[in-house]
Amino acid sequence: MTQGTRDTPRDPRPLEQELVARGAWLIRLRWLTAAAVLLGTTAVWLVVGPTAPIVPMFAVGVSILVYNAFFWWLDRYLRPAHVRGEIRHARFASAQFLTDWAALTILVHLTGGITSPLLLFYVFHAIIASILLSPRVAALHAAIGVALVGTVTLWQVTGVLPSLPIPGFEHLPAPSAPVAGQRYFFFAVTILVVYHLSASMARRLWERTRDLLRLKERAEDAYARTRTMYDIARAATSTLDLPSVLQAIAESATAAMGAKACSIRLLDDTRTRLRISAVTGLSEAYLAKGAVEVARSPVDRTALQGWPVRVPDVATSTSLQYPEEMAREGIRSVLVVPLNLRGTAIGVLRLYSAEPRDFGDEDVGFLMAIASQGATAIENARSFSNLQALEEAKSRFVYVVAHELKAPVAAVRSALTLLAEGYGGELTEGQRPLVDRATRRVSGLSALLQDLLALGAMKGRLAQGPAEPLALATILEKVRDRVQPEVEAKGLALRLDLSPEPLSVLANPDDAERLVGNLLENAVKYTPAGGSVTVTLAREDRSARMDFADTGIGIAPDALPHVFDEFYRAGNAKQQSEGTGLGLTLVRRIVEALGGTIAVESTLGTGTTFTLRLPLASGNPDGPTP
Repeated sequence: MTQGTRDTPRDPRPLEQELVARGAWLIRLRWLTAAAVLLGTTAVWLVVGPTAPIVPMFAVGVSILVYNAFFWWLDRYLRPAHVRGEIRHARFASAQFLTDWAALTILVHLTGGITSPLLLFYVFHAIIASILLSPRVAALHAAIGVALVGTVTLWQVTGVLPSLPIPGFEHLPAPSAPVAGQRYFFFAVTILVVYHLSASMARRLWERTRDLLRLKERAEDAYARTRTMYDIARAATSTLDLPSVLQAIAESATAAMGAKACSIRLLDDTRTRLRISAVTGLSEAYLAKGAVEVARSPVDRTALQGWPVRVPDVATSTSLQYPEEMAREGIRSVLVVPLNLRGTAIGVLRLYSAEPRDFGDEDVGFLMAIASQGATAIENARSFSNLQALEEAKSRFVYVVAHELKAPVAAVRSALTLLAEGYGGELTEGQRPLVDRATRRVSGLSALLQDLLALGAMKGRLAQGPAEPLALATILEKVRDRVQPEVEAKGLALRLDLSPEPLSVLANPDDAERLVGNLLENAVKYTPAGGSVTVTLAREDRSARMDFADTGIGIAPDALPHVFDEFYRAGNAKQQSEGTGLGLTLVRRIVEALGGTIAVESTLGTGTTFTLRLPLASGNPDGPTP
């Protein structure tokens, strides 16, 4: 949050661009003019000799170079955003013409006054002024030029200024006032007629140009505001992080409306105070004044009732809680609009300007639209937060229930095992099937509880023990030994193709074994007798890649997108064996927690391949740092 003294920089308006271009063209033309004056003076000196006022003429030429250099620097200074403005550039162009009139008048005096051959350049200057300036300003400049020549003529005729004729050119002695008057009258009429003719042609062109530039400006404003609304809508839907979205809205509103700053304040639980939720362009000292009391701030109270509030001049307003602090911050005007969520005001959006500004209806409508997007973002973020809270509550509930059921289920399973082994007496032929069936059901329930405990722990980010570098080859061999009895019973061909270099990942041992175990056990479980299962471990850039390929029953195309969903089991898998539908869900969550990826390819009736990529631990060359 930084303090600024002016409104947010913006792109130059089309009319500003046109005025800047005309001013730059005039500066470029003046370089040529200065060179022409110096070259012409040199030619006069070579032809006429030192009898002509060579030194003053050279001085004028050098002066033109100097002040044109100043204008060149000033042109660069006026281009940045903090000094832009159509009036500034128009005045800058007028200042250039007035300076040129003065330089030209001095040259006319030095070259014979009313008989000077340089009077022709007044005509050119009048034509250029009528083209580059607005008609009213061009008329003023033409009148100034006529007045300057008239003053020089009068002073030379009356002897106030010496007559400095160039040898070889016509010269009027001081007593020839009538002749001088006639020549001046002819000159003035010529200038005014030339101005009238050129201005009449340029006036309509200037008006058309101004209208077109205004239309272009409005179109650019409309496009910029539409783009801003699009960016805000995209930001509001691309993330559910409420502070980030609100900050993006505040910054976009400030930039789009060319303001100094913007803030978003939301009501607290008591609905009596407005607290800052996002801000840009305001200093820490200003924000340190604390929350806004709704009862003491009429502008916010009115906005919370659903009405936009415009404060054109903070200095004269009595409806603000902190007018003195605003004045010290450099805030001159404020626009406040409500943030409404389903018909209820939840806060306000404030736009601050560093200059007195009468916000129009378009400004109000645009800021209201931005506020509506902000309210939508707030609703989305709150809804997501509520869903997260419900999900966490559900996970905690499932975890607690599973944890509480774990001990009694284990006791029931142990008792059924003892019964099956005859410790309670020999079972009859009718009792044994019932005990075996109950044992299988309880075993399945025990497996489900284990998966629920693991899933609940991962969702709740419960402590699972410290992570450590683990050799994947060792884990694969351990899990292979565990499934070997089933492999032999089904007559499967199980092959491990391990990388010759040691590949380690940073993980919790239980999570890593559960990850590899679920994938390998599923491959063995769903591969018919006589099939094959191949596990490949290799290095891929800075990751370890594991492929679990089998020749099993495969997964139907419509079931493939859902294999990682909780409690989902494909139809052919349900027919093959019992399961919890949580194994692959756990696999995906463990992979995501380790920063890896998992993909699956399958053909129904042919087989399935799960491809797993995990980042290598720092112990591996080029591995990531934990």
